[in-house]
Amino acid sequence: MSKIARVILDSPLPNLDKVFDYAVADELADKICAGQRVRVPFGRSKKAIDGYVIEVVAESSFTGKLSQLTEIVSAVSVLPDNIYKLITAVALRQASTTGDVLASAIVARSVRVEKKFNDSQVALQLRKQPDGFTISAALARPTLVASRHTNGATAAWIDLILSAAFETISSGLSVIVLVPDYRDQALFRTAIAASRFSNHYIDFSTEQRGSLRYENFLECLTEGAHLVVGSRSSLYAPLQNLGLIVCFDDGDRNYQDQQSPYAHARDIALLRQAEEKCSLLFVSHSRSTEVQRLVNIGYASELTETFVAPKLAFDETTARVSTLAWQTIREAAESGVVLVQVGSKGVARTAYCSDCSKRALCTRCNGPIWIDATSTPRCRWCNAQNLAFKCGDCGSSKLRQGAGGATRTIAEFGAAFPGLQLVESTGDKPLLSVDGKRKIVVSTPGAEPQATGGYSAVVILDAKQALNRDSLRASEDAVREWSNAIAKLAPKGRAVIVGIPNNLGQRLALWQQAEIARDELENRRDLDFPPHLRLGSVEGPLEAISDIAASVKIDGVQTLGPISVLSRTGEERQRLVLKYTFTSGHELALTLKAAQLRFTAGMTKTSAAGRVSRAVRIRMDDPEVI
Repeated sequence: MSKIARVILDSPLPNLDKVFDYAVADELADKICAGQRVRVPFGRSKKAIDGYVIEVVAESSFTGKLSQLTEIVSAVSVLPDNIYKLITAVALRQASTTGDVLASAIVARSVRVEKKFNDSQVALQLRKQPDGFTISAALARPTLVASRHTNGATAAWIDLILSAAFETISSGLSVIVLVPDYRDQALFRTAIAASRFSNHYIDFSTEQRGSLRYENFLECLTEGAHLVVGSRSSLYAPLQNLGLIVCFDDGDRNYQDQQSPYAHARDIALLRQAEEKCSLLFVSHSRSTEVQRLVNIGYASELTETFVAPKLAFDETTARVSTLAWQTIREAAESGVVLVQVGSKGVARTAYCSDCSKRALCTRCNGPIWIDATSTPRCRWCNAQNLAFKCGDCGSSKLRQGAGGATRTIAEFGAAFPGLQLVESTGDKPLLSVDGKRKIVVSTPGAEPQATGGYSAVVILDAKQALNRDSLRASEDAVREWSNAIAKLAPKGRAVIVGIPNNLGQRLALWQQAEIARDELENRRDLDFPPHLRLGSVEGPLEAISDIAASVKIDGVQTLGPISVLSRTGEERQRLVLKYTFTSGHELALTLKAAQLRFTAGMTKTSAAGRVSRAVRIRMDDPEVI
């Protein structure tokens, strides 16, 4: 009896975003199965296209003659049904294509690894769902603790996650742990190696070489209770017995995909939880407004245990390094390591014209100029050197430094603390760890190294600048960055924040993280800003954007624009902003996908580097708008 293979094509083109039926060649009838990689003919092209079999059926609803599938690339079913459903759910929510999501979900094939893999180990037929589930949020204690799962002191957030994972793995179910960047992943990996979870651990980080990534991807298909740890792509791990997803520090920007489908890991986690009915736990030191919204509406429960707040002092002084900060650094450096967090790297975070005091702008793209660690003026947008800077107002070529960065802070502390070791850690030159000997570590947010035994003191500078960033999330991001730094304190360490308003300082001193998030959420609600509702954008040529705007007539959706915007490469585009409720998101996504097919067929754009891409970009959730 003939078989029909239903195939999705591995292509980002919107007009190919559908399921195609192919007749299976007789010699492949006993070998074909769902989830396999295949190559199929398409149209008049002589070149076969890669795709994935999602289903094998006996009949097709297509009345014409079917093309024949004659090549199975791999016998291993790398696209299980649960992952295919997740991919389609993400593509629909983000008004994207299945092909775009496939690029993130399926790891590139390694023939050498696959030959060693025994496909009889694949546990697709052993699909197991948990008996029940919970969705919850917990604030981790911001310090080191005596771990119940590892030897010695461990960060409290790691101990909290391992405790939740132990309970799930003991019941025979698997766990996915999302950790935002390689520094935290390395810390978590070290803790696992010293725990009882080492035999269950699967490294899903994207920093691995390709063959090792594919080997670990295939291991997720095997039977057993696995502990998968990685960044946002880990959410597509093809586990068949998922019992728990844990997301640490969901407010980190690394969770936001910068390419289509432009999805946030938090939203993908919620989609997978809804599909597989597994438990979901958000762990952090501060609380994002998105998670606080879930708690407020009763979708997620509060799981934070009571703990003693860290020892934290603050002042509202306008001085960059206050008397309180100097005193704290001097006293703490006598016996241990001191962390000083500054707002930016380099000599100066900004630069101005020396004669007229206008902010210095890049001669190439008009982006803001800063002074790097080698005292070279550079653009923050395009990273171009501006050695031939000339002020657009007065014509002067002289620059004046603005607020100090990490490099200048190191120089100032060197004069104030002679003989004491000074260490710099930034995003360009990060340190993973430092020993517990006396020293001062100056770091930018997110690049703070782990100190053996924890820091004796953590001092936060440039708080006012962090709160005054030109972003809706300025306050939320600042609190998150400060909280993560303070969480690296030793159990008896103390923290100081310089230049913070009294109201916010008092709440942080009492460690009222949920209350801070709740107030921020209420402010957003009053202004009709996310996450009270969703805010998306459509960018492209004026004619196409105008046609798309005219096609959006949905209750609960407000269109703003189009307006002209200038990209960081200097390209002028038209942007339509979409403000809409959560309940109207599904209909809006369908409308935008249909409009994109209708009004932009055959349209492409070519970047300055020669890269061809779609003429219209759709972002259902665009954090860059405000």
